[in-house]
Amino acid sequence: MTWVLSVKKLFITITFVVLPFMGQPLTTLSVNVDSLMEIIESGESPESLVYEAYIQLAWELKSIKPNQSLGFAQNALQIAEKKENLRDAANALSIIGVIYWQMGNFRMALDYHLEANSLFRDIDYEIGIARSNTNMGIIFSDQSHYEEALEYFYEALRIYESNQDTLGMAAVLNNIGMVYEHQKDYDLAERHHLQSLELKEQLKDERGMSFSYNNLGLVYQRLEETELAQKYFYKSLEIRLELNDKREIANTTSNLGNLYFQLEDYEKSDDYLTEALNLYAEVNDKSGLAKTYNYLGRLHIETNNLDRARDYFNQSMEIAEDIGLTRMITENYVNLAKVMALYGDYQAAYNYQQLYDHIKDSIYSEESRRKIIELQLMYDREKRESEMELLKKNQEISFLSTQRDRLLRNFLIIGVVLILISLFLLYNRFLIASKANVLLEKQKAEITETNSQLVELNHSLLEQKKRYEELNRKLHQSNEKLMESEKHLMETNATKDKFFSIISHDLRNPFASIVSFSRILKRDISSMSKDELSELAYELDKSVLKINNLLENLLQWSRTQTGKIKYKPEYMAVHEIVKDNLNLFKNNAKEKNVKLMDEVDDDLPVFADRNMTDTVIRNLLSNALKYTDVGGEIKISSYVHDHMAYISVKDNGVGISQENKKKIFRVDSLHSTYGTMDEKGSGLGLLLCKEFVEKQGGYITFKSEQGKGSEFTFSLPLEDKRA
Repeated sequence: MTWVLSVKKLFITITFVVLPFMGQPLTTLSVNVDSLMEIIESGESPESLVYEAYIQLAWELKSIKPNQSLGFAQNALQIAEKKENLRDAANALSIIGVIYWQMGNFRMALDYHLEANSLFRDIDYEIGIARSNTNMGIIFSDQSHYEEALEYFYEALRIYESNQDTLGMAAVLNNIGMVYEHQKDYDLAERHHLQSLELKEQLKDERGMSFSYNNLGLVYQRLEETELAQKYFYKSLEIRLELNDKREIANTTSNLGNLYFQLEDYEKSDDYLTEALNLYAEVNDKSGLAKTYNYLGRLHIETNNLDRARDYFNQSMEIAEDIGLTRMITENYVNLAKVMALYGDYQAAYNYQQLYDHIKDSIYSEESRRKIIELQLMYDREKRESEMELLKKNQEISFLSTQRDRLLRNFLIIGVVLILISLFLLYNRFLIASKANVLLEKQKAEITETNSQLVELNHSLLEQKKRYEELNRKLHQSNEKLMESEKHLMETNATKDKFFSIISHDLRNPFASIVSFSRILKRDISSMSKDELSELAYELDKSVLKINNLLENLLQWSRTQTGKIKYKPEYMAVHEIVKDNLNLFKNNAKEKNVKLMDEVDDDLPVFADRNMTDTVIRNLLSNALKYTDVGGEIKISSYVHDHMAYISVKDNGVGISQENKKKIFRVDSLHSTYGTMDEKGSGLGLLLCKEFVEKQGGYITFKSEQGKGSEFTFSLPLEDKRA
């Protein structure tokens, strides 16, 4: 086992060297699970987002914690059924089927996939049909029904090809290769696995590549090309260790154990098979457990440990019978017969051989019976179709014959009547009757014409009614849109009124101070000392500076609303702007004895607008300095995540109350409080920061605790996303 662990460490080392060059995400599974659980447990997420979180959790955990994964999938199914969303319900059913398949419950897996397939067909979703066909093909393959498996796989492949779904094609080609491998057609198996691998390498699908490597290893093992088999098994294991897919790690580890058994390296074989057994037990994979117990039984026959060999074969048999693995049952009977013969118990060996022969015969009988039933169904169907066609033709002949007889009879009657009328008319008043007949024919033609005109008029009226109804519907929609626009306009005007009310209030105080200071100067300048004049000038300068900052922010914000500020991004070092602003606030910080700490990366490049970024950093530093106590500290730092640069301004000042947090970044409730030295702000600076950050493709957030300080963080792109 020490050797196995050292191999694991080697693979992990190799993976950390290779992955960054392959463009793979560096986030871990635990981070994904935690973020998904936050969506579910928040109680505020929309149902559609909760459904997606349950689906993603079920898929991520299916090979690690199958029982928990099953619960998540069933929760997703309940949400889909509640919303009556057939496609979401079918997707949830498919995942439940996959989980049951991995747990070895083939009957339940097949039931769920059949139900999913039916829903996909109801909504005519071809990719869903192909996916469920693939899953059902896997189940039939596991139960040795290879013809049915190939039927499902090739139908899925046809759908994927028509939809140009490369990922689906790669998966199905892999599964077809596995069927040919079970049928011992290794050339076809190798061809399909290589085709699948080529598509997965184009897609950079590492998980899919691990399946192809593993299956190619099995093919080369059957062809006794052991060096190639070993190479592909290790390439598969390397990827699966990185992905932490315990079930697939167990599959490849079990295959390596079987390969070393074939190479007669029984110590390594035992280490790998034992490791695989533990992993299969951890993820409750019954199919894998049955296979590995069988491998361990064969290993202990070769090491002359017959008691353990028999125990392993019996454990494999118990699981295989429970989940219906026919191929594994037959292998266990053969191996148990061999063990009992080595014991010298030839009667028991003979009994096991008889059981093996019986199950092979039953498989053959069942297959023959199924073929006969299929042929009988085809014959019955063709027979019914022939009978229906014959019946249809007889009915047509009978109908034509009846029509002919009716026409003959009518012609005879008419002929007799006409003859009688003619004789009567000739005998009586031939001329009058002739004129009357002409008049009647004319009236009949007029009536027919009138009826035709009425039909056309009725049709025209119906068409006009439809056009009026459509016009009325469009007018109704236009009216609704106008009402919505009017409502939005009223809300916007109300918000702007409130906003300018707040701004006017914030302007009033510093202007009042300036008026007051100017009156004092006008009245008492001749009697004031130099110190008093200096203090008054200092206070006057502070008021003017407040007005200047407020007007500057107001001007900038109004220009963003009218679209007059043009976004001009460029590549630049963000640390230059940070240094300029730190120098700008150096004297203010010195007055309050506040320590300014610069931890921004000197070489951090961003693709951003220089003026907008400068405004954001200046406002955030100004706020931090305003609300930091004398002797405090302000730290500005940076980090990079997911192709974005993050700049953070953190202070240990007064913080923000829970109630006031809700008012941050809102134009209808601009909020500010007095600083630690009675500095007054308007809250407009933070609104401006939000506008400028979002205009550059980033976002701004904050964390704060009253009495402990605040931290504002905004992001900027590292590169031009417009390209």
